[in-house]
Amino acid sequence: MTMIRSLLIVLIVNAVVSLICAAPYKALPKLESGPKGLPLMYVPMVRKGKPEAPAVEVHVHEARLGEAPDTGDSDSGMHSPDAIMNIVKATDFASHKHHFQRRKDPEGTPYIEHPVAVAHILTHLGKVSNPVVIISALLHDTVEDTDTTFEEIEREFGPRVRSVVEELTDNKHMTRDERKRCQILHAPHSSHEAKLVKLADKLHNLRDIERSLPVNWTEERKTQYFNWARDVVQGLRGTNAPIEAELDALFAKYCTPREGRENE
Repeated sequence: MTMIRSLLIVLIVNAVVSLICAAPYKALPKLESGPKGLPLMYVPMVRKGKPEAPAVEVHVHEARLGEAPDTGDSDSGMHSPDAIMNIVKATDFASHKHHFQRRKDPEGTPYIEHPVAVAHILTHLGKVSNPVVIISALLHDTVEDTDTTFEEIEREFGPRVRSVVEELTDNKHMTRDERKRCQILHAPHSSHEAKLVKLADKLHNLRDIERSLPVNWTEERKTQYFNWARDVVQGLRGTNAPIEAELDALFAKYCTPREGRENE
């Protein structure tokens, strides 16, 4: 897992660089090989109204996704430089798509921190090394919250990633309450890959809310959100014990005891 942790550091750097770029997303160029045939990552430094600066060259050493963990959440057939480059590409893609978006916290944190944090939870806490899961985590809000289409996801990242992202995308034609009910109903029927991303997504959102209430939220709304998240997670049980344990610790602190809950 050491390689994945190192890779996530590179991804965060890439995301920060992309956040200061104003150019629309363009697919990354085909990467050349570096020493020992390993790929090179080029991060374009394009600033609005300024000519392109020299690209930043990063050597991806030991380009593989590490040893498969015991969780069953790996895909040994994708432990390759291509898989790593697709993860880098997904980070670049998501950072451009979410470029002007901010989280709802008082600080207005750049939105890209959320999908990167979800991927970080999966690799560090969940010990997940399946590239399809990691890429889907990075892209999980792109269709729902930006102009990205499922066709675009499939074209850039393939049908497996598209399928998982589809499972993770709420129907914005529904009301918020309808979407929340659907998440509870659909959770048990999701694929294993989608369940992993859902768990990590919920954990990061709850940690953020614990740290700082979103703008215009009350303590009552916070409690209601935690109660709802617990109902969603109930349908995801048995997917990843370490992530579920962290969620349970938060539920114990902030959720209404089940026997005392009223209809919300």
